[in-house]
Amino acid sequence: MKVKRGLRVLLPILGACTIFVGTAMASNSVGLFVNGKALSTEETTIESGKVIAPVRDLAEAMGGHVTWDKETHLANIQTGITKNMVEDWIRKQGNEKRDYYFDDLSFEEMNVDGDAEPEVLVRIDGGVHLGDFFIFDKQSNGSYKLIFEQPWHVESWNIENFRADGMNPLFNIVTRTGGTDSDVRESHLMYMNDSGVWTEAWKGTLKDRSVFQGKYHVAMGSYQFNDDNGELIYWQTEMDASLEDNKQEGDSKTTMKIFNLQQGKFIEKK
Repeated sequence: MKVKRGLRVLLPILGACTIFVGTAMASNSVGLFVNGKALSTEETTIESGKVIAPVRDLAEAMGGHVTWDKETHLANIQTGITKNMVEDWIRKQGNEKRDYYFDDLSFEEMNVDGDAEPEVLVRIDGGVHLGDFFIFDKQSNGSYKLIFEQPWHVESWNIENFRADGMNPLFNIVTRTGGTDSDVRESHLMYMNDSGVWTEAWKGTLKDRSVFQGKYHVAMGSYQFNDDNGELIYWQTEMDASLEDNKQEGDSKTTMKIFNLQQGKFIEKK
């Protein structure tokens, strides 16, 4: 939505949220509330029987973002989260004192802690094994706070079909690392604990491929939850093969491990 001159706006065009306007009996002051929260009313006036209010205050109170074009004298109101907004959060709050690679930035709103407001998961693809991963949590004043950052190349994230009493949803974050002669994919099972800390409950290898002296070694893994008792079952197969003809050398080896959930962590069962 674009508004000419961009300074003040009539309330009827911003009717997406509940807006209440009240006037004091003994003065011309105007009380302005959005979803029950009072806004600053210094610039809110009544002109010819109409309530005029600052467009930026109203838009931002409803989760919008306002930009002003000096040349065209147009104010652009963008509702919802935009890529530019996320980039700005990272520049101001990011842990790394360097320039982030924003060209391949993507994000998604997901509820990771079970409250009313979704968090924002962000990933930056900086190359085959390079990247960054962030989680931003919405605060009571409408701003977003960085609560987790890692220099991870994240390939995917999804909610696991696993529930434990008193535990927030469990997410599977798949990362990729490596170098010239290695390629590693790992699964990080993570959740938001009661203290608001993004916590790793388990980590396992999905693929680990390395090359040495004309051969390559590969380990492939996967996991599954046992719905009957909440155990995590992980299995992995390892093998060696020739780089020249890709033929397997020797026998493959498969192992299995069982993990129990203890105090928010999956611990290997002995």
